[in-house]
Amino acid sequence: MVEALAREQAKLLLAEREVQRKQRRAELKEREEARRQDAHRKIGLGGLVIAANADGWNEAEIVGALLAITDRFASHPDFREQVKERGIRHLEAREAARKAGRS
Repeated sequence: MVEALAREQAKLLLAEREVQRKQRRAELKEREEARRQDAHRKIGLGGLVIAANADGWNEAEIVGALLAITDRFASHPDFREQVKERGIRHLEAREAARKAGRS
């Protein structure tokens, strides 16, 4: 009877360890996906700096320009929409030029 009880406890421990292992594996997978998404976001933001022809600027200039525009957005709400439209036109023109270059 003691042996049967010990076997049952061992089975329960193994099952608990398996659940914990699966949970750790799922957590690791989630963290890896979050890292992947973060890296993709950062690459995209870097691409936007290049698209704006600001890749020759130093880091302080880029941050300073973004801070200045953030302040301007706060004080002039309509300006944000104007900047957005200009950005859309610029990105669309780049894409059209890229497609024309492939043809």
